[in-house]
Amino acid sequence: MSVTIPSAVLPTTTTGLGRIGEAVSRMPVGGVVIGILVRVALAPYTSWSNDVAVWLHTSMAGYYGLHLYDRPGFSYPPVWGYCLQILGWVVHLAGGHPSLLSVVNPDMSGASTATADFSTVVTSPMYNLMFKSVLFAFDIATAFVIRSFVLSATADDRRAALAFWIWFLNPYVIYESAVQGASDTIVGFTVLASVVMVLNRRSLGAGIGWALGVMTKIVPIVVGIELVIGLLFSRRSLNRGGWNRLAQVCLFGAGAGVAFVLLLAPEFVFGSVGGILFNTFHRTQEPTIIGGLSIAGIRHLKEFSWLFQWAYSNSNKVIVASFVAQGAASVFWAAWTFLVVRRNVVYGLLTGTIGVLGSLMLFAPLGQPTYVLWSLPELIVLVVLARRWYWQLGILTVGPIFFSIGLLGPEAYLAPLATYTHLVPATVISNDVVQWYSAGGSLWGATRADDYLAPASIAVVVAMFSLFANWIRDVIGNQEPQIRVRTGS
Repeated sequence: MSVTIPSAVLPTTTTGLGRIGEAVSRMPVGGVVIGILVRVALAPYTSWSNDVAVWLHTSMAGYYGLHLYDRPGFSYPPVWGYCLQILGWVVHLAGGHPSLLSVVNPDMSGASTATADFSTVVTSPMYNLMFKSVLFAFDIATAFVIRSFVLSATADDRRAALAFWIWFLNPYVIYESAVQGASDTIVGFTVLASVVMVLNRRSLGAGIGWALGVMTKIVPIVVGIELVIGLLFSRRSLNRGGWNRLAQVCLFGAGAGVAFVLLLAPEFVFGSVGGILFNTFHRTQEPTIIGGLSIAGIRHLKEFSWLFQWAYSNSNKVIVASFVAQGAASVFWAAWTFLVVRRNVVYGLLTGTIGVLGSLMLFAPLGQPTYVLWSLPELIVLVVLARRWYWQLGILTVGPIFFSIGLLGPEAYLAPLATYTHLVPATVISNDVVQWYSAGGSLWGATRADDYLAPASIAVVVAMFSLFANWIRDVIGNQEPQIRVRTGS
């Protein structure tokens, strides 16, 4: 299969309504409306309380005029923290009282004590909708980047709309932004935007997007080498001469440098650089917990449940082994990208990006379900362009939801509903969470949760390695989709 990405799919003929031509596309208004309505319906009365309590405290710091890292708690780079602080500042500016944002519900103390992964702080429907709306904006932005890229690649409105819907109406994407409220959707957007801008030779913008991702969560830093390789060694880059390629890398570096300076400037001004380092990296000093959507997820099987305690007691060995495996995988995918982009830049850069981010999850001691969002946009683009690997995409959609719900049970997300509507007694929610967490397994896990977590982990690991194996086999056999780029610049 050959897919060409022209520099301008649409002719330059314009009217007062915009460009017209064969590839003029109707915007997927229906998909946008449905996706927004579903998110808005789910957002107010659901949350993952342990994480959202941290988001709330960060917003309260903004409410009271504190700097982001004045107090311990927010353990990430500053971009998401700035968003949360602005929300608190807006509430203060509007004259709102802190009680509008949350309450402490002592009826949840049983679940908090038993699981250590549940909070008695319950955020209000107003606050849930406020901070999740920021995530909705990134969901929409990602959807339109996906749609625009696929449309420019294929001039096929149906395929572009399909890619849009697969992302924006994806149950897992909706779950993460509307229910759990995870900032990883921001990472997914920044990585995709950087990849697309490299493919379109917008090096300055690619650097800015990459830096924005790194300043949201550190992990996109590993994608930097793939992006630079795409700028330097694609076939069309090699045809432009050494100075032009060097200029593109310099533009990428300049964009990233400016973005880093602007994003870190407030912390330098307020002397919070030490706070960033402490808050971001202090969790690495804690004993290692293994499991999740990674190879270590095998510990959720009853026969391997002993690995949990062993890893906890041998944290240094686990961390070193994980670091070595992730480092080796990063080197492999950098070499892969270098080799493949020389003959197929789109395929090479997409698979290289998915590969390195997916490998970080697979070889992490604890692979969080949210990590899937880092590379899911690129996978959707690749699947739609290549018309392959749909079953792997399906597993990477269903598996993380199954895992997330299995942790503490489906009722663990309903603390706001119980607290603010009394449709369900808060004590019932707390007791059910405790029972779920404490119950023994009846299938293949040592606990009820493991009965859910084990198959989800194994399925996701198998799907990821299946993707890797298919890509390697196709490249060795010269059977990969020939997705080509042709630009006029």
